[in-house]
Amino acid sequence: MTENRDALIIGGGISGITVALELAQLGIPSTIIERESSIGGLAGSFCCKASEACNKCFACVVDKRIFEIQNRKEISILTQTEPVGFKDGDGGYSVTLKRGTKRFELNPSAIVIAVGIEPYDASQKVEYGYGRFKNVITAKDLDEMLRFKGKLFRPSDGEKPKTIAFFQCVGSRDESIGNLYCSQVCCAYALRLIKAIRYEHPGINITFFYMDIQPAGQSFHNLLDSCRRDRGIRFIRNLPSKVYYSPLHDTLRVRLIDSEKGEVLEETFDLIVLSVGMVIGKNKNSITKLFSLEFTEDGFLKKPSPEKGIFIAGACSGPKDIDRSIIHAKATAYEVEQYLKGKD
Repeated sequence: MTENRDALIIGGGISGITVALELAQLGIPSTIIERESSIGGLAGSFCCKASEACNKCFACVVDKRIFEIQNRKEISILTQTEPVGFKDGDGGYSVTLKRGTKRFELNPSAIVIAVGIEPYDASQKVEYGYGRFKNVITAKDLDEMLRFKGKLFRPSDGEKPKTIAFFQCVGSRDESIGNLYCSQVCCAYALRLIKAIRYEHPGINITFFYMDIQPAGQSFHNLLDSCRRDRGIRFIRNLPSKVYYSPLHDTLRVRLIDSEKGEVLEETFDLIVLSVGMVIGKNKNSITKLFSLEFTEDGFLKKPSPEKGIFIAGACSGPKDIDRSIIHAKATAYEVEQYLKGKD
């Protein structure tokens, strides 16, 4: 047996948490480091999107796993910590960590990179007015509003909106910003939010603007069919070119093309929700340089050779929802176990 048979997991989101829990069941201890003040990552801020039934958003799974990991003795968690140095030795690795002003070293036998993703910065799409118009928000903003505020409201006046527009593909499939890939999860994410809103507020009318609808998960088609049957939800295969603010009525105007008539139309909404795509985290350059990683064509982390003992887990390897991130993380934990067995 090797003297050290443990793993360092960089990133405390659902993927990192899942890897740690899977390794613990295999008898392999691990240390999670997370640069934020708490674990859970992006998915840790998601609300439950159940309506008349569970809509398979998996937000509750994240909460359960965060609770579960706190009680596992095989797992150490270091928040507000990040790697700043790395050396590859014959017997394992030496990773220098920084926590506040303190620096210290760990010597893991395997390293898992699970740094997750970040939502695209919607303010970069200036034509939609995010950051300038209070009632233009992102789907993440809406999710956090429902979870932490417990109600739906317009940021400008606190009133419940009567009409909401969802714009898909903000930051994805967009040649003008260089993100040609589909983030894959945005359609299902938005439709689950829409379904939950319509269940709680049947008087709100919602318009779903899209290019193409990307299926995600086994239950997606049931979700989509349910939304299409709802008369309070309109599907328009067209992405508006610009959002205009009407100060007199505190509403948002949208211009779009009627694909059937070939005419330019204008509609007014109380609230606009931007479904932003996934991009790799801001710390990608430091992580890739530190561990000599490479990027895929779409800018995500490329899987290293297994013999290196460095592994990639979750959405940082490419867009994934919670469910697929968990599946990917479980597979990664198995790869780590096989690697460590080979060192015995």
